[in-house]
Amino acid sequence: MRTLAGRALGTAGGLLGAVTTYRLVLLAAAGSASRRRSPAAGRRSRRLLVLIPAHNEERGLPATLEGLNRSDYPAHHVRVIVIADNCTDDTARVAAAAGAEVMVRDDLEQRGKGYALSWALARLGEDGLNAEAVVFLDADCRPSPNLLSAFDDHLEDGAGVAQADYVVANPDDSWTAALRWAAFALVCRIQPLAVDSLGLSCGISGTGFVVARKVLERVPWEAFTLAEDQEYHLRLVAAGERVRFVPDAEVRSLMPTSLEASRDQNLRWEAGRWQLTRTWTPMLLSDGLARRDPVRLHAAVEGLVPPQALLLSGNVLLLVATTAVKTPRVRTLALLNLAGQAVYVLGGVTLARAPRSVYRAMAFAPVLALWKLALHLRIMRGKGPSEWVATRGGPGGSSTLHD
Repeated sequence: MRTLAGRALGTAGGLLGAVTTYRLVLLAAAGSASRRRSPAAGRRSRRLLVLIPAHNEERGLPATLEGLNRSDYPAHHVRVIVIADNCTDDTARVAAAAGAEVMVRDDLEQRGKGYALSWALARLGEDGLNAEAVVFLDADCRPSPNLLSAFDDHLEDGAGVAQADYVVANPDDSWTAALRWAAFALVCRIQPLAVDSLGLSCGISGTGFVVARKVLERVPWEAFTLAEDQEYHLRLVAAGERVRFVPDAEVRSLMPTSLEASRDQNLRWEAGRWQLTRTWTPMLLSDGLARRDPVRLHAAVEGLVPPQALLLSGNVLLLVATTAVKTPRVRTLALLNLAGQAVYVLGGVTLARAPRSVYRAMAFAPVLALWKLALHLRIMRGKGPSEWVATRGGPGGSSTLHD
């Protein structure tokens, strides 16, 4: 019995070690890619449509539109449309007062950002989409002044879809926000930077991405799950597209400053993620093997990689179990896994130039890991969310991410 338990722990340690090794490879690739130059400036004359879905965003929307007004991109080549989706506040009025076009949608049966985007794109397509690319931006995000020009540069360089860096704007507000900054840095900068440099698809972070019109025509927006951004990314990969990363432009969002305030949001992220993994991983894995396509294979396998909080919980539980079963070799493996995870996290946030508050907040990482573990157990018991629900952050809401 002890031998059987030791073998089981050894297998678990090997799987956790494979995940840690994968992350360390990404860290090395990101470090190398950070020294490379971005594409040379393009012609900067594409007609861009900026589409902003907004549900009760009268408070956060003005900063987003103000950020677009400060863009270094030629204003006459930019059309900004706000989708006032099932709003009960003054979102539509605020958007119009700021100079944006407004599309009002009232549909209590099909709720959520995915449905709002599909509805708006369908109607814009009926009139002829007078743009060469569509930029998707959440109503609570502040774009960097060079966002549109950086997108144009990458489109000129041959990209069909591109994602900008997504940054937490308030890491100094609480240890929860600081750890969220670290998670975003790892998932929305380090990993995409590495994956893109390896010729794979970097994924979509929910806001701050651009899709060329020809790609939207071939892969229309039909993503309606709890994690609509990740679903659309998988649809793109299945269609043979690859999302490029734009490290020199960003969008910033305020995040909740307590665990309780971010509970529903995290439940939605994680439930949506596992739902997509069950649906898309077998198909992409089969298709990737048949086509010998590393982009499809990576997208399939990435869905199986546990987030940092679960990885930490797994490594700690493995270490405790090896003490009880007395398997020295597996205990050593567990310690190496923990050390490797620490190297990845600290190395990643350092590469991303984390503020001091992020390093101080690392002391609370075990608390966050246990909290996330409880959320996953809740989802496994079938008590996760069944529909898209917006979560309030600071003045605005907040978008999607898991880690």
